[in-house]
Amino acid sequence: MQKTRIVVLGGGYSGVMAAGRLASNLRGKPVEITLVNAAPEFVQRIRFHQLAANQSPYRVAFSQFFKGKGVEFIQARATAIQPDTNTITLNLMNGQAQTISYDYLVYALGSFVDTSRVPGAAEYAMSLGTEATSIQLRDRLPTIAERGGRLVICGGGFTGLEVTTELAESYPNLKITLITSDTFGAKVSQKGRSYLKQVFERLHIKVIDNANIEQITANEVKYAGGALPYDICIWSSGFTVPELARQSGIKVNEIGQIAIDDHLCSISHPNIYAVGDAADASQATGTPTRMACANAIPMGAYAADELTSRMNGETHRPHEVVDFYRCTSLGRNAALLQTYDIDDKPKETIIKGRLAAFAKETICRYTVWGVTHPRWMFYQHRPKSEQAGQASKAAAQTS
Repeated sequence: MQKTRIVVLGGGYSGVMAAGRLASNLRGKPVEITLVNAAPEFVQRIRFHQLAANQSPYRVAFSQFFKGKGVEFIQARATAIQPDTNTITLNLMNGQAQTISYDYLVYALGSFVDTSRVPGAAEYAMSLGTEATSIQLRDRLPTIAERGGRLVICGGGFTGLEVTTELAESYPNLKITLITSDTFGAKVSQKGRSYLKQVFERLHIKVIDNANIEQITANEVKYAGGALPYDICIWSSGFTVPELARQSGIKVNEIGQIAIDDHLCSISHPNIYAVGDAADASQATGTPTRMACANAIPMGAYAADELTSRMNGETHRPHEVVDFYRCTSLGRNAALLQTYDIDDKPKETIIKGRLAAFAKETICRYTVWGVTHPRWMFYQHRPKSEQAGQASKAAAQTS
């Protein structure tokens, strides 16, 4: 009997979840499941700010991770997808090219830090975009901190808040400034902003907000109204996605995310699923899906279940984006858990301090438990009171 070939591109949270859950769902069935990733290990990306502060996140080799679980691992970079022939061209680590075929493809290539927005960011700023760059930052920080050096973080989103407070707590001698084009704490409620200000004052972090960065040089961050000298500059302002899907003729949005329906299938190529940061579900949900581990893991689990049902000739319910809260670490002893409504607007209900820090640590540990126990991962449903609102927004989006 001919086996059904399923290829998962990307070994982040959503890709690993999809591959592991597919293997569990289809155990004993005539399938071949292959995961392709450029790096040989799974590493907790949401802890890269801790890695920069000389802490050690969970990591495991894919060869060990999938041992005996029915998933083949290939270490390679995908350089082209040929949707018309259901083939993928890979660049192996030894430099050789290899072509593999698929019946179904799960596209989970994730995102990376976008340093193209400001001149000099790519050349002079460091980032937490990869394990390698986080380690480079970790290795430089002690020497700079010992002499009371200047650290400038560009970007006041959740990643910027986490790395700023983590490094301020770990290296109190650093003179740290966070600069952002938005109002400080723009994505949280008034209560949330008030708490963020308390934490930043306690950690002696300077904030410059509503400031557009114009250029980064070898020793200064230049913005409208002034310049900030630095010893280390960290860029944490925005993410983008690989161009592979666009280059392969798959329908994408303006930044290159694959446009998907409410079953996470590409609207141009139905045998391709897209999950995590590389997917855009706005046509199905009415709102963009936030780039976050909290959305990536449920999307990976859902795609595995949807594809399993499809192969069994069954109909699976549509995917629901459930994003009720965001929990931001503020060092090891504090955090902010901010709640949101269906329109992604912050509510005034928050949890803060040590209780929120405990919640954040629990969430981070749960992500590891989820991908290592994919069979038991569950994804939430929206309350019925919100399902109608989401459906009407999606209808408006496509009308």
